Amino acid sequence: MQKKLIALAVAGLVSAPVMAQSNVTVYGIVDAYVGYGKQGDNKKLVVNGGGLSGSRLGFKGTEDLGNGLKAVFTLEYSLNNDVNEGVGTGGLRARQQFVGLQGGFGFIGLGRQYSPGFGVYKYDSSMGTGWSPQSIFSSQSGSTITPNSPARVSNSINWKSNNMGGLTVNAIYGLGEKNEVDERREGDFAAVGVDYDNGPLNVGVIIHHINNGAADNKKEWLLGGGYDFGAVKLLGSYQQKKIGGLNDKIIQIGVNVPVGTTSAVQANIAKFDADAGSDFDANAFSVSYTHSLSKRTTAYAAYTLVDNKDGANFSSFVASKDAAGDKGHGLGVGIRHVF
Repeated sequence: MQKKLIALAVAGLVSAPVMAQSNVTVYGIVDAYVGYGKQGDNKKLVVNGGGLSGSRLGFKGTEDLGNGLKAVFTLEYSLNNDVNEGVGTGGLRARQQFVGLQGGFGFIGLGRQYSPGFGVYKYDSSMGTGWSPQSIFSSQSGSTITPNSPARVSNSINWKSNNMGGLTVNAIYGLGEKNEVDERREGDFAAVGVDYDNGPLNVGVIIHHINNGAADNKKEWLLGGGYDFGAVKLLGSYQQKKIGGLNDKIIQIGVNVPVGTTSAVQANIAKFDADAGSDFDANAFSVSYTHSLSKRTTAYAAYTLVDNKDGANFSSFVASKDAAGDKGHGLGVGIRHVF
């Protein structure tokens, strides 16, 4: 009799309604390339990670809360897969880690998150890669409108609208977390981005503002866009970074040309226009080729040239900086796998 009662109890548990649970996905990218770079007297041969995309390991999940509301989270960490270093070595190096809610109001999240400025890669034929002239100029000149770490915001509150016929809005505010007795707003990061992506046309505006306390605040903005003609896609952007009386500019334009159904050629030129004078200007050019070996695996090759004026010192994606005014060359061949 006791065995029958136990069997009935187990059957009841199995047939009982199951409470909502999080659906968790493990994802990532493993990317590596062989590269050669030269700048001035510096020459370098490397095997590096993260050519086409930064290598990473991530976990994301959702839970249906009912009435169209979902709880969401993402935990994503960078990997240096070319050396003896992984997640948890020398710090977690969080790319993004947040928790939030998704519903009819859009998305709202808390944590370390992407700012609108990270989305500049959408207007870049080089796709925000390490050899992208826009990426090189923006990251090395201290801009936060860049497809690199400065566009990620810690201690942030982030809101993204749902897609409204191709129009999306993204606003973020990151807290510097200073004491009120000092300067509470010092280090605060505010940004907004408006993007329209519908059919062959994509255009967007990005505005960033960083409070530097007693020092001059950093003010940045970008206008970018692209149009897909079918045989070729044209992309470009114009941005400014203003601190005090200095207003630096980056102008870039490029093309993406499909080759068959699995390959493409990308070419891009850019200019860094320094407000400090023409001696601090620089020009850059890149050309790359990508070939999809499968839906998840892509082979690529890229070359970049950075032409510094006498006072400028930007480097290519491979070589280290040498004296100001030297040209930088970088060449890489690699493979990326997405899982």
